Amino acid sequence: MRILVINPVGHSTWDKQDEEICKSFASPETEIKVVSLPRGPVSVETPEAHAEVIPLVLDVARRNHEGFDAVLVNCFLDPGVDFLKGILKKPVVGPCEASLSLACIAGTRISIITVGGADGDWMIEERVKQLGLSDKVTSVRGIPVGVLDIDKDRAAVVSYLVNEAEKARKEERADVIVLGCTGLAGLAKEVQEKTNIFTIDPTGAAIKVAEALIKLGITGLPYRR
Repeated sequence: MRILVINPVGHSTWDKQDEEICKSFASPETEIKVVSLPRGPVSVETPEAHAEVIPLVLDVARRNHEGFDAVLVNCFLDPGVDFLKGILKKPVVGPCEASLSLACIAGTRISIITVGGADGDWMIEERVKQLGLSDKVTSVRGIPVGVLDIDKDRAAVVSYLVNEAEKARKEERADVIVLGCTGLAGLAKEVQEKTNIFTIDPTGAAIKVAEALIKLGITGLPYRR
C-alpha cells in the first residue's frame, strides 16, 4: 500500500518528522510519502489560512496522487478532503473525520483538545457540525500553545493536554479524548497513560483508517452532498 500525505502548509519543515510519525503508525508493508504545498501559510490556524490552502491542497493532490492507493490531508480541519472525495477515485482521509469515527466506537462522550485560540476552536466546531457529530462531542478545548511552538517544550504541551483532559472528564464526563491538531501527533499514548482516558492520535487514526479502506477495497468514496 502507498499513502500520499499532504501537509497543507507552504514549507517542508515538518515533512521528514511527519513521515517518521506516519510510519510509526503504518503497517510494515505501507509506504508513506509526505509532500507540502509549493506556497501557502506557515500553519493553518485562522479561517483565512484555511480558505487559502483548500485550492492548493486540491491542486497538489491532483498532480501527485497517481501511484498512491490513498491520500491523507494532514491537518485536523480536513481542508479540501470532502472535495477530493468527489475528484479522486481512491480513499481520501482527514484526521478529524478519522479520529471522530474511531472515538465514536471507543466511547460516547468525546472531548477534542486542540492548540491556539478561539479561531481554532470555532473551526473545529464547524467541522464537527459538518460531520453530524455535535451530539457526540461534548467540548472543544484549547491549550495556550500555537502550532509553531509545540516542539519548543513538548513536556509542557503534554502537561497542558493532561490538565484539559482531566477537566473534560470531571466537567463533561468525557470518556474519549481526541487530540485536535496533527502537530500533537505522537503524544496521545503519554496523555492516555497519565489520565487513563482513551486518547486518539489524529495522524495515527487517519493512517489506520486509510489502510483499512484500502484493504477493504473501498476506493471510490462519494462526495458528501
